[in-house]
Amino acid sequence: MKKIQKRNIFLIMVLISIALLSACAKVEQDKNIMSEQIASEDTEPENTEPDTLPQEQTRWRVNKCPDLPKPYIEVLEHYEEFMNADNRNINDESVQTKLWGGEWKDLYDELCASLLSWESETEDFFFYALKDLTDDGFPEMVIAYKDIPYIIYTYNEDGGIGMEHASSYFKMTIYDNKVIEYVSGGMYSSTTYLQFQEDTCGWVVVDTIAYSGTWDSATQSMTDTEFYGGEWDGSGRLDTQISEEEYQQIRQKYVTKPMTFEWIPLVYHAPSADS
Repeated sequence: MKKIQKRNIFLIMVLISIALLSACAKVEQDKNIMSEQIASEDTEPENTEPDTLPQEQTRWRVNKCPDLPKPYIEVLEHYEEFMNADNRNINDESVQTKLWGGEWKDLYDELCASLLSWESETEDFFFYALKDLTDDGFPEMVIAYKDIPYIIYTYNEDGGIGMEHASSYFKMTIYDNKVIEYVSGGMYSSTTYLQFQEDTCGWVVVDTIAYSGTWDSATQSMTDTEFYGGEWDGSGRLDTQISEEEYQQIRQKYVTKPMTFEWIPLVYHAPSADS
C-alpha cells in the first residue's frame, strides 16, 4: 500500500514538472515572437505616398482605339516604350541609335523630346486621329500638339511606314483639299505647300512663298513688306521677288478650310499597382 502511495506521489511530481517546463517554454516562445515583431516594426519603411512612387512604378500607356491599324499600333507602342525606358535622355547615344535606324526608327525625335518636357501634362496636350489623306482607302495617323498637326504617318505594303513632320519652327496645317501647309516663324516667314503623289508615296513640295519686313511696335504691324517666290538660294531665301498680288494668288491655289479631326488622347498616365 505504501509502495502504491509513493508511486502516485512520484507520478504527480513528474506531471507538475512537465507542466512547469511547458509553461516556461511557452513564455520563451512568446518573448521571441515579440522580439521579432519589434525588430520588424523598427526596420519597416514608412508608407510611400502615391506622388513619390519610384520612377519604375510610374508608367505611361498609349491609347489604342478599336480601329487602329496594326502598323500604327506598333508606332504607338514604340512611343510607349520610349516614355517608359530607364534612360530617356533624347541626346543619349543609345537612344539616338534606336531612333536613327534602330527599333524606334519610326519615332520623331522632336516629338519624343516634347513628350518628356511636357510629361506632367502629356494627357492634355498630345492627341492623334485617323483620316484617309491619300485617297487609297487606308487611313493616315495624324499626331497633334493640342489641335495643331505635328506628324502624319502613312502606310502602304510596298513602302511600309512613312512619316511627314513639322519641326517646332514651323506650324503645320492640313486643309480640306488635303494640302499640307508649313509656315515658319521669324521676320522672314516662308510658307511651303505639299501635296501627296502616288508615284513617290509621299508628300511633295509644290510651291513656296515668303515675305519679310520690319515690325512696327507702335502700329503692331509689318511695314516695308517684300514678297518672294522661286527657288531657295544659298542664303536660305527665295530668289525671286514678287508682288503682293502674286503672293496672294499662289496662296489661293492651295488654302481652303482647315481639315477637322476627331482627336484621341495619345497617352495616359496608368495608375500604379497600389492605386
